Amino acid sequence: MLAVLSAAGQRIGYVDTQALLKKHPMYVQAQAEVERLNSQWMGEVQSLFDDSEAMRGQLEAERVLLTTGMIAEREKSIGSALDSAKTRQMRYFAPDGQLFAKREELIAPIQAQVAAAIREVARRKKLDVVFDKGSNLAVVYANESLDITNEVLQQLGF
Repeated sequence: MLAVLSAAGQRIGYVDTQALLKKHPMYVQAQAEVERLNSQWMGEVQSLFDDSEAMRGQLEAERVLLTTGMIAEREKSIGSALDSAKTRQMRYFAPDGQLFAKREELIAPIQAQVAAAIREVARRKKLDVVFDKGSNLAVVYANESLDITNEVLQQLGF
């Protein structure tokens, strides 16, 4: 009951950041570039995996004709090709890979611009809290005077 009464005095708004981003021409362009790179790099990595698989198939087809040393050499080449494919895959698609970095480079400034616009509108309309409907009702703006983090830390003894 107390929470309801204290919330009644607050001015609350919401925004759909996904809808905002989809209408932002620079965001649409950045997304297209990220998708283009994703497709290009996926094709490149898949080609490397396909090459190593083809090498494995050729080895299996010729195995009876090869000496033990030749088999070992080819298996080493196959392993090297497979390692190369995995390394390339990680370079492009790992959480700290090139695709993530490119996405950050292209999209982060646009997201910052949208966040700044949300803050400005919230201040102009004198809203205390703004939720983001596009991302499961996350808070995208809150009046700093409502932040009780320090008091909670003190209560916890930190």
